[in-house]
Amino acid sequence: MTVDTPTPRAAEAAAGPSVHVERARKLLVGGAVGGLSATLLCLVGFTLGYGSRGLLSAALAGAMVLFFYAAGQYVMIRFADAGARLLLSVALCSYTTRVLLLGLVLLAYQRNAASWSALIPTVIFLTTVAVVVGWLVTEVWVFSRLRVGIYDTPYESPTDSGAGR
Repeated sequence: MTVDTPTPRAAEAAAGPSVHVERARKLLVGGAVGGLSATLLCLVGFTLGYGSRGLLSAALAGAMVLFFYAAGQYVMIRFADAGARLLLSVALCSYTTRVLLLGLVLLAYQRNAASWSALIPTVIFLTTVAVVVGWLVTEVWVFSRLRVGIYDTPYESPTDSGAGR
């Protein structure tokens, strides 16, 4: 009978996700709660103010912002344990891709604005700002409550060198 020794990778998987992944997940959840709360407020407010056109516009803007931030934070979760250079490269590539996708959506809207007359640009703008602020404020609040281990100094017990004299 042979006993297989676990590989370091298997030991990490058994221990669960790293502290970096857990922190990134907490930031994703916190930001999503703030963004969804702001989206819900905008949906209710603009539906009351503009009817179904306000609801459609706020829903579209809220969905775009939530996708933009959730996709970026998900990429950070997937690469949380990577080195600093790789993490920066992945973050910049992710951001560039998301901005290009958003630009394509805006270009499609500009070219077909007449056929999308149900959308209200002011509602889209205000909802976008509200959801971004809701996401970021909540994410900063969650971040301020995270324990970042690199700043904690290790415990050193007092030495007994001068105690017996």
